[in-house]
Amino acid sequence: GLCGRTTVFEDPLRQGRKGVSLFPTLLETHKPENIVIMLGTNDCKTFYGATAGSIGLGIRKLVRQIRDGAPSAKILLMSPIALGEKVWDGFDTEFGKNSVQVSKELPEIYRQIAEEEGLYYLAASDYAVPSERDQEHMDEEGHKALAEAVLEKISEIL
Repeated sequence: GLCGRTTVFEDPLRQGRKGVSLFPTLLETHKPENIVIMLGTNDCKTFYGATAGSIGLGIRKLVRQIRDGAPSAKILLMSPIALGEKVWDGFDTEFGKNSVQVSKELPEIYRQIAEEEGLYYLAASDYAVPSERDQEHMDEEGHKALAEAVLEKISEIL
């Protein structure tokens, strides 16, 4: 995990956040047997102009990197929680109104990708919502609910 990480976009404000540039090295270094991937929220930032579909293409590219670097790894793809309705209004100006809509479309796109690619899938938005504090991140309750769901899903997989 790294704040600001994207699937395929280079962040003009933070260096080294482009997932596809870093992932092959991480895979080679750690040689994971199982992988949980949940990216996409930061791809919703307005300066990328991404649609849910184009973010999905970035996820597919990461999945291909996993299959190349850790071919036997079991992969759990998670769609992130949706952004709060007011995230752009005084909380995080890197997001806009459209960012919220795009974030709400990610679960269906990711579910389709998981089905087509033969991945395990979990929608974080089924278990948690963004906090009122910042409209972007989960609060303690949300983290707990999501952690329990992830633990249950991983137990099923393993």
